[in-house]
Amino acid sequence: MLRRTSAWVALALLSACSGGGTGGLPSPTAAPSSPHPTTAAAPATTDIVGRIDALLDAEWKAAGVSPAKLATDAQFLRRAWLDLAGTLPPPEVVTAFLADPAPDKRARAVDALLASPHFAERWAAYWEDVLIRDKVKGNLVDRAAFRSFLRARFAENAPWDRVVRDIVAATGKSSPGGPARERRMAAQSDAAEPEAEGVNGATNWVVQYRGGVEDLAGATARTFLGVQIQCAQCHDHKTEKWTTTDFRRFAAAFARTRIKPIEEKEKGMARAFEVEDGKRGRPGKKATDEQREIATLAPAALDGTELAGETPRAELAAWMTSTTNPWFSKALVNRVWGLFFGHGFVEPIDDLRPSNPPRASAVLDALAADFAAHGYDMKRLLRTICATRAYGLAGGSPAAEATWAAFAPRPLPAPVLLDAVLTATRLDPWLEDTLGERADALRAKMRERFRFVFDVDEEGSRAEFDGTIPQALLLLNGPLVGYGSTALAGAALADVLAMQGGDAAKIEALYLRTLSRRPTAEETARWVKFLDEAAAAPEEPAAKPSGQGPLGKIVKKRGWVAKTPRDRAYEDLFWALLDSSEFAFQH
Repeated sequence: MLRRTSAWVALALLSACSGGGTGGLPSPTAAPSSPHPTTAAAPATTDIVGRIDALLDAEWKAAGVSPAKLATDAQFLRRAWLDLAGTLPPPEVVTAFLADPAPDKRARAVDALLASPHFAERWAAYWEDVLIRDKVKGNLVDRAAFRSFLRARFAENAPWDRVVRDIVAATGKSSPGGPARERRMAAQSDAAEPEAEGVNGATNWVVQYRGGVEDLAGATARTFLGVQIQCAQCHDHKTEKWTTTDFRRFAAAFARTRIKPIEEKEKGMARAFEVEDGKRGRPGKKATDEQREIATLAPAALDGTELAGETPRAELAAWMTSTTNPWFSKALVNRVWGLFFGHGFVEPIDDLRPSNPPRASAVLDALAADFAAHGYDMKRLLRTICATRAYGLAGGSPAAEATWAAFAPRPLPAPVLLDAVLTATRLDPWLEDTLGERADALRAKMRERFRFVFDVDEEGSRAEFDGTIPQALLLLNGPLVGYGSTALAGAALADVLAMQGGDAAKIEALYLRTLSRRPTAEETARWVKFLDEAAAAPEEPAAKPSGQGPLGKIVKKRGWVAKTPRDRAYEDLFWALLDSSEFAFQH
């Protein structure tokens, strides 16, 4: 959906006056409910936060860098919502937060987010992406069942060690089965599906590796321990201590695992599997020589601990999550720190080894020790990180960002960016109203498209981000932003146009919806001038939205309410905000 020339003028105007809170960014579901503002503060983390701040301060002095100034309240609130809830704060939440004079309002905002339903949704979606491979042969995995398992655990704040044991040692039925179309729709749906009786969704982690015990072993060590043991699969590791025998004995812990179809494969029906552990390894007819050898070996953990019981996989899960394990706590802390700051103490985030030492090792050690000492409480860890001075800083120089003395801007991951667009434009409820049950399929296609084009590794380290032509075109000319920024009856922009008050109030409303802040006086003045010039210019024939494709059906049903050149200039203003780097980045 192409915009008029004035839209490109609007985008250039936004770039010219974008100093209102980005700290120097690189150049090119229904609206969320608000957590209750009076949420009681959770157990204090003051001691560990003070210690982390002191350790980071020592790092900054050693590196010769000065910390950046504090982020504004608007920056902090948007940052916390995107990290913890995976979506933008509603405008009314932003204005209430900015008006709150209480000195503890940032801590209370974090506590409210951790207690909100958005938290479980965000972290279930994140870990689903981490744990379940994009392409799994034969539709083995029931993503909806796995997500339901994760959502339930994050909703109850289950200890991380228990979650990992439940995944690594999972047994039982992987899916309720039934028509494959229904399971696909459940996987595509944003609605929370309760855990089905008699189904253990956690088994899908194991099921996806059916017939690939080596891949399962490598993924287990890498994801939950940050150890790249798979590098020793074919030969002894060249730079680390791991040998091929170490890898194969570790993999032998999974050799007794049986993944059996519950019913014969039937066209149009979802596949359900039963996961259990046998008394000995039993390679299948298609097993490789390596898999046959693995089945004969005595299972052992990475430190050589013998796993000699009847269920080596469960013993391995217990060893992995023990407070004496040297990797478990650090692996999770490093991953979360990298997710929140753009780069971890160790990079890559899943490669903890002696020859790849961490930066600020004392900080990593302190956070990991506190995480283990408090029962692997995920919410406590997140609350602690959000309370650190580093998390509350504005942007700064690359040298400061490298040591977390300034907050490094990073592109939003594809699912979060898509949700931000749907929230800001308020298109999501219209999808349901117009497309019915096909709305979930359309959302899934949009997620797939955004993930393919943006492909942002959430916790991956990137020194810079230049963007690509497909990324720019998807936002600039894509139908989602194009239709979303159009003044359709009942849409976000139409409501803004119908507001009482002048242009300044309407411009502020659009900034709050998109950038989660108020515009500066300079920005407001420039936008008012832009609107005045558009209204005074010779009127061009209005090009009504075409209404093509699934999103176009919304246009036909809702109707276009932009009646004047000034209204259409507001469409360009909204479009420019949605296409800005400030909108597409976490900062």
